[in-house]
Amino acid sequence: MATLTTLPSLAIIAGFYGKVDFYLYHPSCDPEAKGPGTVVARKWPRSPGHDRAAPVEATWPAFTYAAKEWSNLAPVVQNAYIAQAEGSALSGRDLFTRSYLKGLYRYSFP
Repeated sequence: MATLTTLPSLAIIAGFYGKVDFYLYHPSCDPEAKGPGTVVARKWPRSPGHDRAAPVEATWPAFTYAAKEWSNLAPVVQNAYIAQAEGSALSGRDLFTRSYLKGLYRYSFP
C-alpha cells in the first residue's frame, strides 16, 4: 500500500483501472473519528486463484439474497435505512445488509 498526498485525477485513475486501486483509508470504522483519511494506492485486488473455504462459501447465498432484496424494498423503507445510516461510515444499503445478516438491534434478556 503506497501513501499519496492527494488523489490523482479521474483520468489517471481510469487509466490504471484493473491494475491499481486508489482509495481513502480510514483506520477506524468512523471516518470522522480520524479526519479525512489517508490517500493510498495498492495493487488491484484479485481472486486468490483457488476455491474458498466451505464456511466462507456458505455465506454467499445470504449476501446475494440481501443484495438483490435492496432493490425490491419500497423507497420509503430504503430512505429510512439511508436516514438511519447518516453520520456513520455505512450507507443505507450497508445498514440493510447488516440488519438482514445479523439483525439491526441487540436486545438483552434478563
